[in-house]
Amino acid sequence: MDPLAQSSSEPGQKDDVIVISCEQGTLSVEIMSLRDGVARAFLRASPRTLVLPDQAAQKLHRLLMVRPYSRILVQDNRRGLIKNTLSRQGWSISRAIRPKLPLQCSMMTPYDLPMDDSLFEPTGAAVDLRNTDQMHGIEIDLGPRKVWAFYTDDGDTARIIYEGERRLGMMVASNPEDFEIAGGCLLHFLSMAGKSWAVFSADMGRFIRKYDPITMWRMALERPRAFQHSAKPLSKQNKAEAVRLFSEYYDETKLQAMLRVRRLRSDPRYSMFLVDGGFVINRTDGETGLIYDIYVTPGKQGEGLGSELMKAALSNLAGKVNSSYLHTSYPRAKRLYEKFGFKVVHSQLGIRLDEIVLEPPSASSAE
Repeated sequence: MDPLAQSSSEPGQKDDVIVISCEQGTLSVEIMSLRDGVARAFLRASPRTLVLPDQAAQKLHRLLMVRPYSRILVQDNRRGLIKNTLSRQGWSISRAIRPKLPLQCSMMTPYDLPMDDSLFEPTGAAVDLRNTDQMHGIEIDLGPRKVWAFYTDDGDTARIIYEGERRLGMMVASNPEDFEIAGGCLLHFLSMAGKSWAVFSADMGRFIRKYDPITMWRMALERPRAFQHSAKPLSKQNKAEAVRLFSEYYDETKLQAMLRVRRLRSDPRYSMFLVDGGFVINRTDGETGLIYDIYVTPGKQGEGLGSELMKAALSNLAGKVNSSYLHTSYPRAKRLYEKFGFKVVHSQLGIRLDEIVLEPPSASSAE
């Protein structure tokens, strides 16, 4: 096998992961088919400053070209690793959601809605303005009529959630076909506003399906138990390794990673454990534990480190909490968590607003 690259499975199988290794570091690209000709890729780079040399870039290009995809959605890292690598190979690269409004819109609040009995929400119910004080939104001008979309601002995330009594967003229209227009315009508006994520309740998927949302699972486990494991708690001896791994995972500078380690270490709710090439962070809130983040560096994937970190996390929570939970959007990670007894509690749909679209060179240009 070429020492520069390996694939854990052939195109079309359940897991499709490309790993590119070179002297400068390692890149892993996990590819998930969405529909005919379209896939989403999840990438990890080690070190964070990785730049692929020409031979490695050409290998990545060839391995992607044999996959049956004309469009690949991916969140690039902040240094533009994928963009810089594949643009040299003739790939077309564009924003998946352009930060530009497709229709005339204006900002407003729910209390600016007109009092009109013909207006309704996606459920078909009349407009309910209770508990909407925290919402922001836009009015979209469709000419003969208007449609409205509202969200709750949560830092870099906008939430449009209809889940029973939990309402963190709202769409209002007089024509049911306009809800898809409202969802699309809201995504472009949020992209312009610099948001990283838009999160919708699962039943809103029909309005945003053309944007290929990511399924986000909340998984829970009752009464976590302890395991034998090889992970070590954060200490002076492994602090430098934690900083390096944080820099990779959170795509931030070493200084930012160092400050993150210091901040988490000073908060008694958090616990951190490391193996050679990975880390896990726990957080406890009363009788509930959260597996906050878990990461294995690309060069160490497939060596069972994820299981070791899960064992460490659950052992740390055992006897302290009655239940634990986590969030994931990676199908491969979901299967790992299920092996430890985690079950899906509910799912939501997330749209990464800063994703790019990769389109391979045409046959004529490739010649």
